[in-house]
Amino acid sequence: MMKKFILALFMGMMALGMMAQDGKITVSGSFKGLGDSVRIFLIDAKGEKLVQENRAIDGDNLNLSFDLNDVAFLYVFGFEDGKLSPTNSFSIPALPGEHAVIEGGGDDYTLGGSQFYRDYYEASNLTKAPLEAIRAFKNECLDKYNAGVPEAEIDKEFDEKYPALQQALADVVLGYIKEHPDQDASAMLIFDLGDDAKHIKEGAALLTERARGSKAANMYKTLLASLEQEKIDNSRQKELERQMAPDFTLNDLYGKPLTLSSLRGKWVILDFWGSWCGWCIKGLPKMKEYYAKYKDKLEILGVDCNDTVDKWRQAVLKYQIPWLHVYCDKDKGDNPMELYAVRGFPTKIVIDPEGKIAKIVVGEAPAFYDYLDEVLK
Repeated sequence: MMKKFILALFMGMMALGMMAQDGKITVSGSFKGLGDSVRIFLIDAKGEKLVQENRAIDGDNLNLSFDLNDVAFLYVFGFEDGKLSPTNSFSIPALPGEHAVIEGGGDDYTLGGSQFYRDYYEASNLTKAPLEAIRAFKNECLDKYNAGVPEAEIDKEFDEKYPALQQALADVVLGYIKEHPDQDASAMLIFDLGDDAKHIKEGAALLTERARGSKAANMYKTLLASLEQEKIDNSRQKELERQMAPDFTLNDLYGKPLTLSSLRGKWVILDFWGSWCGWCIKGLPKMKEYYAKYKDKLEILGVDCNDTVDKWRQAVLKYQIPWLHVYCDKDKGDNPMELYAVRGFPTKIVIDPEGKIAKIVVGEAPAFYDYLDEVLK
């Protein structure tokens, strides 16, 4: 699903401090209550990890420096005696050649440093309220889903209320950009619009040519490209339904090749999942229940994605997943993620006994199991 990188932006302005060198991002300051150690991630615009490390800290002082060639997000998670301290963790955009100064603690810290961070502080304070309203509403919908409220009812409420929340955020973002069209902070702020492609394009059009060509703009450009690809993939999945399932061969848990078409004659669920995917793991008990219920008619083939081989095997063992499994190495051999235009996890592809795709479901929803009852009884 759509990845949202910003964890919390409770920032202000502070002294300039030292300037970063070109190709580096530096962070300094005194972050009270951060703990005795930090876990650091530097994530690029595509969601790939550039840096992952643990580091002990001396008191509350924080001094970080990383080589960086393009825009990214920097996450710093505070730990005390090995326990996560989420209220004293933070996330900031990272630009090469910039220096951030952080002061304070808890929910009351300030961000200053180079001009980019002082501008970004001003902008992000304006978006804090509408972003929080969106997060609260999504959490409310999730709570209702977990409480068993029918999915159709939740979808109806979402369709009725979400556009207004989205528009309120867009009004703030676009308003700021109109007043500051040449700021790199304005280009970065567009990323807050998330999956709102229409307003992302409106925001980009308001920027000056210089700002549109800045490295900060690469964040929203990557997001927009992802949204466009998502539309293409959704269309591709609609085309695939009722077509013959594209065949592939991948290695199973024992390193032996397994070909999808060898399972023909039964209903098959291709389950695209990963040990890192919370919803995939949460859905396992229900999947196990239905695998046992229809095992004479049904086979499940788990396709592990974006895991190491060791983590994949450990997860199958840990959760005692009883069906067939193969490992998708995107750099070697067949890539069923491309064949089936998979972008969200879990994605379940239902294939009938003749080998045709009957249904494609993204996510974990009770309606999927109602569908299985219809076709397998």
